[in-house]
Amino acid sequence: MKRSLALGLCVSLIAMPVMATEKDTLKARQDRLSDQLEESKKAQAETDAELKSTEAEREAVATQLRVVDERLNDLSEQIAVQQQEVDSARDSLESTRQQLTIQATYLDGQKALLNERLRVLQVQEDRSYLQVIFESRSFGDFVTRFMTARTIAEQDRELLHNYMGEVERLESLETTQQTQLSFLKQKERELVVTKQDLDRMAEKKRGLLSQLDEQVESLELERMTREEEQSVMAEQNRIIEEQLAAIATAERERAEAEARAKREAEERARAEAKAEAAQEKEKETSTDPSTLPESPTNVSTITSLVRPVSGYVSCSFGPRNNPLTGVAEVHTGIDLVNALGTPIVAAAPGVVIKAAPATGYGNVVFVSHVINGEIWTTVYGHMNSISVVPGQQVAAGQPVGTLGSTGWSTGPHLHFELHRGKWAPGQPNAINPGPYIGY
Repeated sequence: MKRSLALGLCVSLIAMPVMATEKDTLKARQDRLSDQLEESKKAQAETDAELKSTEAEREAVATQLRVVDERLNDLSEQIAVQQQEVDSARDSLESTRQQLTIQATYLDGQKALLNERLRVLQVQEDRSYLQVIFESRSFGDFVTRFMTARTIAEQDRELLHNYMGEVERLESLETTQQTQLSFLKQKERELVVTKQDLDRMAEKKRGLLSQLDEQVESLELERMTREEEQSVMAEQNRIIEEQLAAIATAERERAEAEARAKREAEERARAEAKAEAAQEKEKETSTDPSTLPESPTNVSTITSLVRPVSGYVSCSFGPRNNPLTGVAEVHTGIDLVNALGTPIVAAAPGVVIKAAPATGYGNVVFVSHVINGEIWTTVYGHMNSISVVPGQQVAAGQPVGTLGSTGWSTGPHLHFELHRGKWAPGQPNAINPGPYIGY
């Protein structure tokens, strides 16, 4: 009887420290998760404020750009009208120059005639009226000669006057048109320079708008990622609450079992005192393993992990250049390549934390494990399909989805991560999973 009682107490003393250690670990993990969740929410609030400010700045720049574009459209129309006026003025000037050429040809002929007239007039002016009278054969001849000379002189003066007037008119018209053309060209140049300045301004605005678009996209992506992080951490908190509740239930059941065992031991002791013949039989019953308290069921004895998918390693854990961006980074898992649709299985027994699309990871499954009394987390990324749901219990080797190329991926493969403890933003707990799955 004493041997049975001692054995029961020994098993209880062994189970209680293990359970207590696991409970303390879970509570510490829960506290850290709560702190990190608050930090993530605070960071998200800052990101939201920055996003709001950036969106406001982007809208202001977009409004400025619209104003500049409208001004550019107006200037383009003005330049087109100005170009038409310049073309029209140029055509008018060309027409005037052609008229001047024609008039010059005509006036060259008139000039010869005028020269001859001037010569005759000069000769006639050198001769006195008396000579004209003396040379006249009669009074009638005198009158005829006098009137002819006077008529010729008047016609010559009119011809000279018309010649000079036409030349002055055409030269004045050419000067006016040349001035107008110069003014129109100058105005056109000013409009072109203004448009060039606005084009440069618009280009700067478009560049700034493009930068702001990238910032907004980056901030929206960051905000979405933080929301996903908070979702994962909240789910982990929920699972830890369930695990703590399960531990509390197990402790209560264990205490009840110990009380029952103690009562049974006392009853057996009294029975032994009353009936020595039944003592041996009672000893055999007390050492029956079915009467001993059960050991913790949620403490795994797994020392290695099941390989989640067959295939070869295309990218190991550690430093690398991101294949999409070329930026240096730390690869927080290993990439296992195989055909699209290849089954992916859980690496160890556990509880599904997340099973949904996520930024970067694509279709991803997070699983929380208790291995040898320690919390572990595995991540299965870029999956083509998912066959589990959050909160689901999975066994080692149980299918969780199929291999794919979703999210930030360059081809079909499984991105597999192993975290000692919880998954956290930035993957600070990630370790190389290769040695645990035989790579």
